[in-house]
Amino acid sequence: MRIEPNKHWKTAMQGYEQELMALVKQYPDATVLELGGGRWPSFRVSDMPDNLKAYTVNDINPNELELAGPDYEKACFDVSGDSSAFSDRYEVVFSRFLAEHVQNGPAMHRNVYNVLKPGGTAFHLIPTLYSSPFVINKFFPEKLSSKLLAALTPRREISPKFPAYYSACQGNTRKMQKLFKDIGYSKVEIRDFYGHFYYEKIPVVREVEDFLSGMAARNDWSWYASYAYIKASK
Repeated sequence: MRIEPNKHWKTAMQGYEQELMALVKQYPDATVLELGGGRWPSFRVSDMPDNLKAYTVNDINPNELELAGPDYEKACFDVSGDSSAFSDRYEVVFSRFLAEHVQNGPAMHRNVYNVLKPGGTAFHLIPTLYSSPFVINKFFPEKLSSKLLAALTPRREISPKFPAYYSACQGNTRKMQKLFKDIGYSKVEIRDFYGHFYYEKIPVVREVEDFLSGMAARNDWSWYASYAYIKASK
């Protein structure tokens, strides 16, 4: 069953940079924080809009941050730990495929709220439950799930390198909306995307999954979304 382009998983991957840059452009002298960027920030400073004031990279490991290069400011803290040293500092806080590796997702989102300036915006790209490959990754033993997912896809780079917990990783469900509202965010937008490439080597499984994903997209079944954009304003 066909998935509309605006709900297709490829749109989530291909459109993330454009969505982020448009968000940064909304703030004169924008201060931006990337969570979990470590030695490999998602973007070069020169990729950012001209109104950028500072691009800060976060990681829990100071040695990783040192390898990010001199163009970036550094913020060393645990995203689900103590972020008080960076309170009210950033206008845009973003992450891409970090949230699933955080054991305490609600704590992470409370920290993001804390480090945002009033009027600032958080923007996250996350994989979501209960799409089947992520259910496998969450509930199967790590060694087994890694081997299984690697066998199902030729794109070896997607094989998990870190444990995945999927805490607070769901689509536009009541539970997710309540989480962000209870933290204090004034506006929350969660956009669901459907489908994935994990079963592309297995014809029968691929067709069944494509049908289920298409049905979920057509009926807006957020519980079976595969990915989501989360935009939340302080």
